Amino acid sequence: MGYQAVRVTAHPEPGSRWLWLVKWLLLMPHYLVLAVLWVAFAVLTLAAYVAVLFTGRYPRRIFGFNVGVLRWSWRVGYYGYWVLGTDRYPPFTLADVPDYPARLSIDGPPRPRRWLPLVAWLFALPHIALAAALTVGLGWSAGGQNGARIDRPGIAGLAVLVAGLALLFTGRYPRGLYDLLVGAWRWYLRVLAYVALLTDRYPPLRLDQGGDEPDGPLTPPAEEPAPRTPGRTALGAAALVVGVLGFLAGAGLTTGGAVLSNVRSGHEEGGYIVSDAVAVDSSTAAITVEDVQLRPGDAMGRVFVSVDAVRFTAHSSGDQPLFLGVARQGDLERWLRGTARDQFDGLYRAGDARYTRRGSDVTALPAAPTTQAFWLASISGNGTVTLDWTPAEGAFAVVLANADGSPGITAAVTAAARVPALHTVANSLVAGGIVTMVLAAALIVLGAVALGGGTHGVHDDQGPTGPPTASGPPAHPALPAAADRPVATTSSAA
Repeated sequence: MGYQAVRVTAHPEPGSRWLWLVKWLLLMPHYLVLAVLWVAFAVLTLAAYVAVLFTGRYPRRIFGFNVGVLRWSWRVGYYGYWVLGTDRYPPFTLADVPDYPARLSIDGPPRPRRWLPLVAWLFALPHIALAAALTVGLGWSAGGQNGARIDRPGIAGLAVLVAGLALLFTGRYPRGLYDLLVGAWRWYLRVLAYVALLTDRYPPLRLDQGGDEPDGPLTPPAEEPAPRTPGRTALGAAALVVGVLGFLAGAGLTTGGAVLSNVRSGHEEGGYIVSDAVAVDSSTAAITVEDVQLRPGDAMGRVFVSVDAVRFTAHSSGDQPLFLGVARQGDLERWLRGTARDQFDGLYRAGDARYTRRGSDVTALPAAPTTQAFWLASISGNGTVTLDWTPAEGAFAVVLANADGSPGITAAVTAAARVPALHTVANSLVAGGIVTMVLAAALIVLGAVALGGGTHGVHDDQGPTGPPTASGPPAHPALPAAADRPVATTSSAA
């Protein structure tokens, strides 16, 4: 028995031996358009979820647009590296193209139960796992210090590579691979349509291989939609693009504000944002952080420095007193000229300190740091030492050394900064980002309404058991029953 709610059909066409090697380049315009369309698809699916929760209906224009996105993706995938099923370049349209060898149609708009948006993803988990394993593959993060990610390609990825190599070297597309690939991506699209609530009919847990659906070829639309005017299409496309770009910008602002808020709430002590402790050690007599640039900002004619206080803390469990100091970059370089030092450059992924060795092989300081007069702020002592410094404009360096200037330093260091405007900046970013996303989502909906009303291949829902009664077109030519698909003697460029 077939699954008529979502119909994904295809028929093979002779293919070139070599064209599949460059289809990734030919498809770049489609990939750019689809990147915009899929952001809009995600936003509109969320809007449809809300509509279903409160009204029990899936908005018709949003339905038409989202079906069009799936249809466009299926044509691009069929031409490209989902199937390599045709060399006919896919059209740039959300509408159904009856003479294209890859087609998709969905009954709807559906009238799902109001609670379905809350649990559809949960019901679909078995399908998601199986369809992902067949198509896009699975990935997970392995344990361990580096947290390496392991990606396993889907069966379809390996199968399409074999099919491409078969075309290249033999000029024939293996029938079994073609049927498997179309079936795998049919399953994937069925599951995606269900999770997006484009249908409320639970997809069958099976792999329907081959180009035709089990119940026959794709049926035509019940009625032909009214054509769209070019002006409306252009305005809809413009609203969609501006909305997607605005939504991404708003999401970036919101994420940045949330990160700042998390930093403030998770690492604040006494008004300071405190870093995690970093273990440092060096065989030289100084560990430095150099070329720290501070410049005042200007807002509405008022000069300010965003960081108004800095605190460094170093702890050593040994008997050797530590020294912490801040100096101007030029003073430090004159003092340490010709003396080896380790300049702190950051952290490796595992959290270990990374250094650059500067100076010569002389490891002892020319004089004890406590005897120098150029320090802007300094402190020394046993155990834990804490240095407070008020930043000013210029280039500065921070030095950690033994108080007597001897080589060999081991300590745990933290840095902290007081940023008075951080709370205001974080809240402003979050609020501005949310407002931007709401306005952008409205533009996306307007664009989808303008573009989604003229898509073909959208059927009125016939209920859970009543498939459309309109007779379909003649079945697409199938692959030969006992032979592989031959390659064309001449290839067609996109």
